[in-house]
Amino acid sequence: MKRIKVVHLANLDVTLPIHIGNYVRYQRAQGYDVSIICHPGRWLTKDSMIMEDYFVKIIPFEPRITPFADLKSLAKLVRYFKQEQFDIIHTHTVKPSLLGGLAAQIVRAPVIIHTVHGLYLHPSLPKAQYQMFKYTAKAIGALHHSFMSQNRADIQTCIREGICPPEKISFLGNGIDVRRFDPDKVPAEKVDALRAELDIRPDQPVIGIVSRLVREKGIAEFIEAARILKDQGITEARYLIMGTAPKNKPSNVNPEELIAQYDMADQVKLLGFRKDIPEMLALMDIVMYPSHGFEGVPRCLMETAAMATPAVATDVRGCNEAVVDGETGYLVPVRNPPALAKAVRRLLDDPQLREKLGRQARIHALNTFDERIFFWRTDIEYRRLLQARMSVNPNSLLEPVPAEALAKV
Repeated sequence: MKRIKVVHLANLDVTLPIHIGNYVRYQRAQGYDVSIICHPGRWLTKDSMIMEDYFVKIIPFEPRITPFADLKSLAKLVRYFKQEQFDIIHTHTVKPSLLGGLAAQIVRAPVIIHTVHGLYLHPSLPKAQYQMFKYTAKAIGALHHSFMSQNRADIQTCIREGICPPEKISFLGNGIDVRRFDPDKVPAEKVDALRAELDIRPDQPVIGIVSRLVREKGIAEFIEAARILKDQGITEARYLIMGTAPKNKPSNVNPEELIAQYDMADQVKLLGFRKDIPEMLALMDIVMYPSHGFEGVPRCLMETAAMATPAVATDVRGCNEAVVDGETGYLVPVRNPPALAKAVRRLLDDPQLREKLGRQARIHALNTFDERIFFWRTDIEYRRLLQARMSVNPNSLLEPVPAEALAKV
């Protein structure tokens, strides 16, 4: 019996273990034959477990414009697509969606679908840059048969800017493994051990962020807000920054320079990449996420909510779909460290409020951020497109969509 062949194209190899690992496992359980194409990086080495766990084809996708290298990657994609005869080509992020979408059109792939992980169209951009991103998005729209958006704001932007017609885009959402991110699974002894490891006393409040170390995530505002709180007498708080900088990204920031600039070495700790994110979030009293708005739905905020930790975030797309202002945390204006500090101070001063918002955040996460919901939405969209574009009855080739999905999607 024929199996429906799917390939995912992603830029960052960290996508594999963190973003689409469970996604791929679900699709394989449904009967799809799933492969992955990805740019090489720290996760994709010859000794990598990922190379054993997934069928991965390494094809470079340089984030910057590199005409010669991009043409080589395009040629590799065309050859690979012809060889494998994929039924569904599913792209993620900008460069893979451009090169992958074009290669898919060249080989006349039956179904070409794109996940919008957060448009780069932002009102604060210079006009020329905004227009460049707009026409790039339009090109991606023309190359794909379907768009699935992680947030609702980008759907309106796509329609308003003519990136794609309304019938071509749908809401996907985003999610995490709420069974892994569960505060009841982190024993108090583990939190105590982490405090000891990081030299943080039991009476010292902890505020943190999990993020790529780039300007648009608001790392500078995070540290400046910490400085404001220090000037207000909050000297016992400890601030944890977890994450690494992408390779060769122009907007990378150096947190060590920012810490020195604001004289915060005594309170801010840089932890780099951590695998124990549920445990680290259980350690935190508050998460502060000052994004500038280039988001789908931030993973950090979904994980924070699932761990029953209140968040202070900026009132920008994606963040304002992850945080319910006044119920699971607080939303503040973008690029406004005093507002961040004020909201964090309010939570620091009221432990009962922190606990209440944390409880409500966990309930919100269970109802909204269960990753299985967007697995199901993707599965249903695949089946719709297979039937519409290939005249294939996918239900004759695949496992049925789980019954519980129909009540939630």
